[in-house]
Amino acid sequence: MLWMGPEGGSARLLAGTSGPDMVELWRWEMHPGEVFTSLGHPHGTFELFHVEQGILELCVVDTVTTIGAGNAAVARTDSPHHYANRGDGLLIFTMTVAEPGSL
Repeated sequence: MLWMGPEGGSARLLAGTSGPDMVELWRWEMHPGEVFTSLGHPHGTFELFHVEQGILELCVVDTVTTIGAGNAAVARTDSPHHYANRGDGLLIFTMTVAEPGSL
């Protein structure tokens, strides 16, 4: 488990690869008010998000995007970013991280 939130939220790795072109599939659950912050991943990393329940606040540097249930988004995450549940209910989303190797 990558992360445990103060209210009981979690991030669980479902599947992943190793090697120079790493891909991981994660399932996140975040309770109201929980936030996960990252300093950023290696250059060229991007993430795909699909929200199953609730509303995900995704902030990359100073750009905030909200993704509601049933919607998806893609973001480059090689800069500081965070995921947050600013809503009143449980947030559940899946995330794929793609970290391309050096050419």
